Amino acid sequence: MDPIANPYTPNAGSRPPELAGRSAYLRQFEIVIGRLARGTTEQSMIIKGLRGVGKTVLLNAFEDQAESHHFMSYYHELTPESSLASELARDAERALTRLSLSEKMGRKVRDALGHLRTISLSGPEGFGLSIDLADADEGTITSDLTDLFLELGAAAQDKGRGVVFLVDEIQFADEVHFRAMVSALHRATQKSLPITLAAAGLPQIPRLSGEARSYAERLFTFPTISNLDEPEARSALLEPARQQDVQYEEPAVGRALEWTAGYPFYIQQLGKHVWNLASRSPITAEDIEAAIPNATEALDSSLYEVRVQRATPSERTYMRAIAELGEGPYRSGDVARMLERPASALSTIRQDLINKGLLYATEDYGHVDFSVPRFDEFMCRYMAFGE
Repeated sequence: MDPIANPYTPNAGSRPPELAGRSAYLRQFEIVIGRLARGTTEQSMIIKGLRGVGKTVLLNAFEDQAESHHFMSYYHELTPESSLASELARDAERALTRLSLSEKMGRKVRDALGHLRTISLSGPEGFGLSIDLADADEGTITSDLTDLFLELGAAAQDKGRGVVFLVDEIQFADEVHFRAMVSALHRATQKSLPITLAAAGLPQIPRLSGEARSYAERLFTFPTISNLDEPEARSALLEPARQQDVQYEEPAVGRALEWTAGYPFYIQQLGKHVWNLASRSPITAEDIEAAIPNATEALDSSLYEVRVQRATPSERTYMRAIAELGEGPYRSGDVARMLERPASALSTIRQDLINKGLLYATEDYGHVDFSVPRFDEFMCRYMAFGE
């Protein structure tokens, strides 16, 4: 069939034609925005899950919802090198400029921000901010970011607007900056100001948030996004094709659902390749089988290899040992026995893999798991055990 008309979108963060199984989260964020717009408070959202399950897609959908309600939205994808506090301060600078405040309100905000130590006003007019966190302690960063949130929230409220910070890969946030953000958002919530956060990260985020501030678990909700159940996965596969009058035979659907295991990125990747290979509608089970090798190769290059290339040889050996154990989560002691080394000698490798986002520490103490679905299967394809 015509590849130009291919309805499947296996791209990072791209919204598929059918956003199956996510309506409850969209509704939840709609309530957040609606309540803030009415001057009432609501918990911010941090969605958690493995890679490839659609967290970024949801953040992009939240951004569209926010903008449709006249909220100003600012999106960031963090890396280990990111400065969360600096990003948020720059967002506030842009938001204050967009608000086109009156001279009186502008002067009030400038006067209120004039005493900050890490965030200083630059220029005689407007809201140009100069940010210097190099020598600041945590208390100063927290105090300055809190004051900035309060002034931004009050100014937005005065103009009938709101602000949404959208932060992807939140697990990469610096601990000090994360705690400062939580404190600033908490204070803005206490004042019923229209500022909220929608973030996405790996499954360890609730534990990290609780360690950051004791009240974080009350400030946020932590919806878990995982693979789709059977009806949702069926809809994600069939609906994009149906919109172009293309059908699947039932055996083809069964084989596709079995191979994709409900993971949204797998569904999009298989759908793309079977569409390009099939010569006519309806798509058959034979078409699915012919497309699976191409989809597997595409997943390896787009989802897996780009991540394993970030690992050192010793880290790859560690991950291959994990894969030899089968499906996770995995006890660190079991991995050490596979490698015939003491667990203490491998703790640095384990932590480095967590820091790189290739593994995450589960809620069960001493256990880890891969951050990408079915990474164990890929590692078995990628290298032999003991290589």
